[in-house]
Amino acid sequence: MAPSSEAVACGYDSPQSVSRGVLNWAYPDSLHVIGAISREVAARRLPLANFNRAGADLFGQRFRATQTALTGFAELLGAASSEPSQPAFSLVLVEPVLWTRFEPSADGLHAKVHVASAEPGDLVLVTGEAVISEIAHGRLAVGEAGERGLIRFYGSEKQKSDFIGTYRHAGGQPIAKWGASHAAMPPAAQLITDAVQPSGGNP
Repeated sequence: MAPSSEAVACGYDSPQSVSRGVLNWAYPDSLHVIGAISREVAARRLPLANFNRAGADLFGQRFRATQTALTGFAELLGAASSEPSQPAFSLVLVEPVLWTRFEPSADGLHAKVHVASAEPGDLVLVTGEAVISEIAHGRLAVGEAGERGLIRFYGSEKQKSDFIGTYRHAGGQPIAKWGASHAAMPPAAQLITDAVQPSGGNP
């Protein structure tokens, strides 16, 4: 079960109406991400999310900044994989409970922002705005975020290991430098082996 309409799926529209409890019921322990993010913010290893900043959101700037980060995340993942077709997956940002579906396109992955919920059978990532922004800017790797509890993964074991195996190092450096380092990455088989090792209690 997941939020059934865009009106309740996105806290940018009405933060008071969002039920994170429903999210936690559908994806057990997903709200642990909030605690992990809070610890990183307190340690100054992660900035505050746009959604948590004080003051009015004039002209929807916070939503647009988040949308830009999600688009950058899709671009980064598209560049990180040598596969011609990448599987679709869904992602929810816990602060506004904003759903995005990442779908394969001719040039990698396309971020379909502000959808109602995940599609049946999707791998689901639960994370925060600042986490996605840091990854998109090349300051935080996907694998490291998972190990620190900043992203939790929900799906089959194969979906999870395939995703981490493919994108483990994505975000560890700016996208402009990715091509030069991609050839030096370990073989995919080794990445998958690393990915299925215990990593911070993710399901």
